[in-house]
Amino acid sequence: MPLLPSGLVVPPLAYLLGLLVGTVTVTAFLLALGPRVQQRHVLALVPWMVVGASAHALYQIDPAAGVYPDVVEPLFGAPAVYVTTFVATGGVWAVLSFLSNVNPSENTVARDLGAIGTIALLGLGVFASQQDAFVAARPLWSAIGIVITVPVTVGVYFGMAYLTTEVVARARLVGGLVIFAHALDGITTAIGIDVIGTTERSPLPRAIMDLAGSLPIAETVGVGWLFVVVKLAIAIAIVYAFAEYLEDEPVRGNLVFALIIALGLGPAVNNLVLFALRESAVAAVVAG
Repeated sequence: MPLLPSGLVVPPLAYLLGLLVGTVTVTAFLLALGPRVQQRHVLALVPWMVVGASAHALYQIDPAAGVYPDVVEPLFGAPAVYVTTFVATGGVWAVLSFLSNVNPSENTVARDLGAIGTIALLGLGVFASQQDAFVAARPLWSAIGIVITVPVTVGVYFGMAYLTTEVVARARLVGGLVIFAHALDGITTAIGIDVIGTTERSPLPRAIMDLAGSLPIAETVGVGWLFVVVKLAIAIAIVYAFAEYLEDEPVRGNLVFALIIALGLGPAVNNLVLFALRESAVAAVVAG
C-alpha cells in the first residue's frame, strides 16, 4: 500500500529550487530573529492555514481552467502549496518580528500577523468570486460540517476538562483548536464519502473506512464515522501527550501544536471549499 496520497504533482525544477531557497531564507531569518511563539501567535496562524488550503482547493477544482496565471500555477499544487504557504507566512512573520525588535515598545506581531492573514484570505475570496471557472457557491454541506463540528468540539473539550482539568488548563486555546481542526477534518471527510460521493486519496484514512465498510452497520450509518472516531481519538491523545510540553518548552510546544492544527485544519478547509464552490464536481476531485 503506498504511503503517500495520490494526486501529488512535483513542480518543475525551477520552482523546486525557488521554494527551497525561499524556505531556507525564511527559516534562517526566523531562527536569527527568534520570535516569541505564544498561544496568540498560533491563533494568528489560523488564517494563513485557511489561505493555503483554500488556494489549493481552487487549483484542484479545475486545473485546466487556468485559474491562476501560468507563472505561479505550479506553486498551488500539492505538495508545493504547503511550502508556498510556509514561505509566505514565515516571510510576513519575519518582517513583523524585525520591526518589533526595532521598536520593542509596540509588540503587535501576533495581531498584525493574524490581520494580514485575514486580509490575504479576503483577497483570495474576491479573486475566486471573479473566476468564470466556478459555479455559484452552494455552501449547504460545508455549513452542515461546521455546525456538527462545533458542538462535537465543545463536548469533547469540556469532557476532557472535567476528567483532567490540568491538561486543558495547560493546553487552553491551542488544545481546543487541535480538537476542532481534526474533528472538522474527520466530519467533512465523512460527509464527502457518505453523502457527496468523493473518494479518499490518502491510504490510511481509506484503510480505516474500508474497515468500517466491512462492518454490518455500514449500510445504515456509512463508513465515515469510524474515521471521525479515530481522528478525535488521535487529537485527544496528542493534547494529553503534549500539554505539559507547552509549559516546559513554550516556543517549541506552541510550534508543535500549530503544526498539528495545520495537519487537521488544512484538509478540512480544503474539503469545505470544494463542497461550497462546486458540489457538482466534487465527486471528480479527490478529497483529502
